[in-house]
Amino acid sequence: MKKIIAIVLSMLVGFSACEFIDTEQENGEGTEVTPGGSEGDGTGNEGGENGESGNGNEGTGEGDEGGETPAVTESYYVEVEENYSDWSGDYLITYTNGGTVLVLNSHSDTKGYSHDISSTMTAQGIHSSDGDQYKAVVEKSESGYTINVAGIGYLGLESGKNSVNASSSPQSSDNYKWTFSYKDGGSVWVKNVAYSSYRLQWNASAKIFRCYTGSQEELTLYRRGTSTGTVTPPSGGDDNTGGDNTGGNTGGDDNTGGDNTGGDNTGSGGNTGGGDDDEEIPTPVPGQSGKYGWYELPAISYSQSGSYLIDTKDSDLYYAHHMCAGNETGPGGKKARNYTVCFSAEHHCPVWVAAPRHAMYQTKATDRTDAYGKDPSIPSGIQYNSKSTGGGCNKGHMLGSAERTSSAATNRQVFYYTNIAPQYSSSFNTGGGGWNTLEDWVDGKVCSDTLYVVIGTHFKTFTDGYGYTGKPATISFGGRSDVTRPSMFYYILLRTKKGNTGKPLSECKRDEIMCAAFVRSHEIAKGTKVSAKDLMSVSDLEKITGFTYFPNVPQAPKDSYNAKDWGL
Repeated sequence: MKKIIAIVLSMLVGFSACEFIDTEQENGEGTEVTPGGSEGDGTGNEGGENGESGNGNEGTGEGDEGGETPAVTESYYVEVEENYSDWSGDYLITYTNGGTVLVLNSHSDTKGYSHDISSTMTAQGIHSSDGDQYKAVVEKSESGYTINVAGIGYLGLESGKNSVNASSSPQSSDNYKWTFSYKDGGSVWVKNVAYSSYRLQWNASAKIFRCYTGSQEELTLYRRGTSTGTVTPPSGGDDNTGGDNTGGNTGGDDNTGGDNTGGDNTGSGGNTGGGDDDEEIPTPVPGQSGKYGWYELPAISYSQSGSYLIDTKDSDLYYAHHMCAGNETGPGGKKARNYTVCFSAEHHCPVWVAAPRHAMYQTKATDRTDAYGKDPSIPSGIQYNSKSTGGGCNKGHMLGSAERTSSAATNRQVFYYTNIAPQYSSSFNTGGGGWNTLEDWVDGKVCSDTLYVVIGTHFKTFTDGYGYTGKPATISFGGRSDVTRPSMFYYILLRTKKGNTGKPLSECKRDEIMCAAFVRSHEIAKGTKVSAKDLMSVSDLEKITGFTYFPNVPQAPKDSYNAKDWGL
């Protein structure tokens, strides 16, 4: 049954200050979270691409009562060394040579492209937290097997020539069916049913995956010890998680159904975390029963269609929740969240990204990965097809690479195409540019209590406080010709005034909290410093965008702001 998800996950908050944690699962099993990347910016400018600095993200927090967080099941992808009577399961499709492991991770124009995951190999294999973002789900069908690769779709061969095709939905023809056989020497032949003389191979000179008749390098497959059988985002459970309240919903308390919001909730009743088996996704009612969810989340309502989360009122909008893929945890051992994205199928561009920011996410455990690729939790066909640029723009991160350096796996997630928007390369997303200047300023507002942010775009004509007017335009970007260049970008900030109270927002009074929107036209002049002219009340921005922000913090002063609180 279709479950409506009002993603404003409610939960009882009980922790202290920083909360970026999220519990991991529903019904007692650990949910696997997919990582991915978007573009990151790293510091300053980064070759024109969005430069971001930024202090990591949120902190941790302890949960409130409630039952034990379910243990996460450890799982590894291990090299296939035998034939199986049933090949159904989760795999990594790779070319492996000595210590080099190149995994199939993206597709464009009948070619499959790779990402080097050699550094993730351990004695036990490749951990699911590193491998799940590339997994290929193999399922049995009448004439063979289907292969659904995260971020790509269903693999097929539509003609008898050297190529490989991809479809965002299952196809009934044998062109999208495959057979598997293990060969002495360690390789696996993945042959197309419609064109049985062709099999998937690695072309070492062109550095691509395609179907050939046997003239190229053979594949090595890695099979996941515990199959999930799906390519989906984390479902409900975690709700609370994340930040704030992380511990979430306390025990049974009203956690049931409605208010609950699943996630953390570990208690009885509610969905996830120990809740009813039927509750696949939480259906919280924000602002009820004193429970709180992720403080940064706008109010959204979606239904699950196959592997994807689609807005119930606007079928153009898709959502994905990304938990930190590098096993980052908070004090209670709960998994930390990375970010949530709202992506437009019409504009092929992110609408907003919501995330907590705290020094915990900026430990410098990794350099920027530049792992550009498709988001496995959003339909492949509506995303960019490549990391190419155009329309006078470069790749502008919403949540920056420098803000997620706590692990390579987590950093890769900010390089998902769904976290990247086209931004002017000469005046906006460059050193001293209008956006980079604002980003650098925001970095200085990260605090130990956690800064909660929503970073968004707008697709209608807009004039900012400086008098600069931006207009949307259709441009060629990311390997497609129908991308909308936004007219405006905004950054909404929410935090305690002191920044070091040690209290979650749910325990703070209105006069202890500050929030405001910082809004800039895409046409703003390079070198424009941040000032009170950038400011707008959150309520006024809601009237422009149509979204409701911070419903999980009902006492937030969205109708007003004081420039002096922000040092302006």
